[in-house]
Parts: sequence; C-alpha cells; structure tokens
Amino acid sequence: MVAKSKLLGSVEAGGTKFVCAVADSNFNIVDQIKFKTSNPHDTLLQTINFFQKFEVSAIGVGSFGLIGIKEGYDD
Repeated sequence: MVAKSKLLGSVEAGGTKFVCAVADSNFNIVDQIKFKTSNPHDTLLQTINFFQKFEVSAIGVGSFGLIGIKEGYDD
C-alpha cells in the first residue's frame, strides 16, 4: 500500500491580495490561487472554498499588518 502524502496549506494575507497554496510534504506546490482582498466575508469565503478541495493537515497564515479579531462581527 502506498502512503498518502500529507498536504500542507498556506495563506499570505495582505491588504490588497490573498495568496493561498497547498503543498505536499516535500513542499512541492500542488495548487495555488491569488485573488484581491475584498470585504472579510468574501475574502474568507474564497479562502475556504479553495482549501475545501484538499485534505490538508495544517494551514499556516502570514499577515503583513494587523489582524484584529472582533467578536460578534457580522458582515
């Protein structure tokens, strides 16, 4: 039986664009997407839709700027 390769996700979260990628355990990129940052709801929806196609073990997030968590936020 061939072992299934572990997939890892990454997000570069910027003020003007998001880059999402999935790589195998040797860090070879399997797939990636780049899109403009818009409102929080739409931006996160695009991010979730991309990663739902894969069975990732973990997702790392890099953000250049502030990340604010606002409890009860409703867009």
